[in-house]
Amino acid sequence: MLSYEQRLEQAADYLIVVLTLRCPNIFFRGSNVLRSTIRKAWENGKTLIVIGGEIAPYAVYTNEPWLSPKWNGKENPNLYWIQSAIEEARPVLVAMLSGTISQEEYNQMVGAVQADITAAYEQRAAELEAQML
Repeated sequence: MLSYEQRLEQAADYLIVVLTLRCPNIFFRGSNVLRSTIRKAWENGKTLIVIGGEIAPYAVYTNEPWLSPKWNGKENPNLYWIQSAIEEARPVLVAMLSGTISQEEYNQMVGAVQADITAAYEQRAAELEAQML
């Protein structure tokens, strides 16, 4: 059985893959996503999940409300994507932290989300390639 610290680490890893899956297309550059825009960091002995920072200083604007005069007052199409991803992951995170998910179940869930991420990357790459034609 995993210790609470190990389960917490796995929960952070799971949340990162869900956030990565749900991140807006703005994180894509060419056919590559800036994979390091969503990452773990450590501060004062605590694990943090960081979105943006120096790598992508615009990240905060992908989640927050705004109206764009550039796009005729259109609202942010990615509004609250971070909160939505967290809500999506919440049931699994609760199960992970309570110890009701086995290591095998965890591996299967993460593998499924990572497969979805790969499919999303491939789809976005194909869209970008089609735009260049």
